Amino acid sequence: MTQIVGKVKIADFAQFISVFPTRGAALRRQHGSQRARLFRVVGSDNEVVVLFDWESQAAFEGVLSDPVVKETMKSSGTPAPPEFTYLDHVADLPA
Repeated sequence: MTQIVGKVKIADFAQFISVFPTRGAALRRQHGSQRARLFRVVGSDNEVVVLFDWESQAAFEGVLSDPVVKETMKSSGTPAPPEFTYLDHVADLPA
């Protein structure tokens, strides 16, 4: 499994949230998404962060090249491509 952090600029949160967990989720599942956790950036109305669990980095890269996904992102009010960071899980530590 691969974890990815996506930093996303959005135009309007209501517009984004109307697409991301519906049409966006269906497309992500088709490409191997296993989980997506959404966070709002404190102090910024136009930025969210998503923590994804994906079956593989290759599968995630497949979703990025899907033209339907690109159109869906535009319809969600995402004016520019998100910034993605791939994470390598090292350890689970005590709280």
